[in-house]
Amino acid sequence: MCRLLIVSNDPNEQRILQQSINDSFMNIKVLPPAETEQEALAIAEKLLPEILLIAIDHLDIDGFIVKRKIVQQLPNIKVIIMTERDNFQSIHQALRCGVIDYLLTPIDFNELKFAIDRCVKSLNQVSLMDVLNNKPTVLAKEQINTILDYIHEHYDEEINLTTLADIMHLNRHYVSRFFKEAVGMNFIDYLTAYRIEKAKQLLMKTEESITEISGTVGYIDSTYFSKLFKKKVGQSPHQFRKQFRGEHTPADLRVIYN
Repeated sequence: MCRLLIVSNDPNEQRILQQSINDSFMNIKVLPPAETEQEALAIAEKLLPEILLIAIDHLDIDGFIVKRKIVQQLPNIKVIIMTERDNFQSIHQALRCGVIDYLLTPIDFNELKFAIDRCVKSLNQVSLMDVLNNKPTVLAKEQINTILDYIHEHYDEEINLTTLADIMHLNRHYVSRFFKEAVGMNFIDYLTAYRIEKAKQLLMKTEESITEISGTVGYIDSTYFSKLFKKKVGQSPHQFRKQFRGEHTPADLRVIYN
């Protein structure tokens, strides 16, 4: 589950953005929006968003300054800028900041959707863009969010459909069918994909052995983990680490303003 913060002082824009995101993504949790610098910083500190969607024109001060302060709190946050500034200086500044995307207003919601999708993938999480044929009910989205939150918190443990059924107080077969319909893949495929993404992070950014990483992401048998990783990624864990060691996509570690 990825937490997304909208920063804009336009309530109508906030509402439209939130509705569009909720309609397009099952695994995005839109946090309470912020209208001012103080609200944005307070929400960022308390709720730790992973994606920042900021309308830099709709703030009382320069939106780039607000973005920089949030990035100082959360260096790995992924940033999407929305603006009417179609000029080289602003675009160049955004590129220097390492933003995921720079969207001109009025927003093209397909462009927004794919920008958020890139954010999710850059966070090494499973993207669930447009997995639903029908808009979910509020209850259905709450239920699947509860299940996904549990998986993301306990992926390193033994989890099965019975576990999920117990925490949801629902029938095991219902949970299996409901998960597949909501997420677009069955439970075990999602769990596997999430574990593999977490393993990629550890291979790139730590010195842990393959055996240690295997156990960290929930696989006791490191040989099985290595075979599964190669099947899903196309490379062995060792090959992946050798190719991508130290690779990191910073959100914004440059100091733009003195």
